[in-house]
Amino acid sequence: MRLFVFVSLLTLVLLSGSAVAQQEARQLPVFVETFDNNPVEDAALVLRGAALDRLSWNDDAPAFPGDSAGSWTAVYDARMPSGLAGWTLPRYFDETQPFTATSVFVIDSDEFQADPFGFFQISWGLWNSETTGLERTGTLENFAGDTFELVEFDYFPNVSPFFGGPFVGPSAFGVADPDNPLFDFLGSFINAGFASVELELPLDEPLIAVLEHDPAADRVTSSVYRFDESGVPVLIPGSVSAAPLDGMGLRRYELDTVGLTLWRDGFSGETPTVFARVHYHRLEVRPGVAIPQAGE
Repeated sequence: MRLFVFVSLLTLVLLSGSAVAQQEARQLPVFVETFDNNPVEDAALVLRGAALDRLSWNDDAPAFPGDSAGSWTAVYDARMPSGLAGWTLPRYFDETQPFTATSVFVIDSDEFQADPFGFFQISWGLWNSETTGLERTGTLENFAGDTFELVEFDYFPNVSPFFGGPFVGPSAFGVADPDNPLFDFLGSFINAGFASVELELPLDEPLIAVLEHDPAADRVTSSVYRFDESGVPVLIPGSVSAAPLDGMGLRRYELDTVGLTLWRDGFSGETPTVFARVHYHRLEVRPGVAIPQAGE
């Protein structure tokens, strides 16, 4: 049984119950990548920046029931130059269109570290191939980000003595807003939506992360699932986090690419804010939303 059956269970078994949600969940995905072959050999692969320095393909055994052989390992090293690695979607999604994106990954415990005095993410998402830049965090010299038109899943594994952690949640960035008086200072951060919940994700275990873009509800939501003993996805309690979209000054974006966002931390010193190897087993994007949100 292939993993799409399990991901379909995620959208069908855990429905809010409405006929509209059920119909949306049954729509075929517009993009699926299972990493059973080396993505670098795929002519459709889209690369930006120093992404290839962070990536390696593994011809390994399936990691869980329904998985295919093969995975793609991404190194999240906050000191390395940024890179993007993904695929052009057969259709774009904008601020008016609902979609659900999922990834299946394993965070490797080997050499894993997260500086308690730093703040940096393991991430993937959807972006605009023309307007999403490589400066996600800003620097001490320039706080402005340039990651316009980006919807992203973020896991910040740092546990700070000052503000707690770890944190998991979604982020969304709209188009550039140069008329905003803070644009030169903050760049992409002045037209964005963020949310997070305090949650530690397990290491060395397959997880399903879900991004749900729901314009009708004015939110983008992230949630995380693990597999139970029978191989069925089960929501990790406390993992649901919803970022409001209605606070954006310019709520406009077109997302035409999906993949791994491998940022650098402009504030990291010699000790990496985060160092982690993450093994990806699947990426998928489909139209519509179906995952129940907190309180539903």
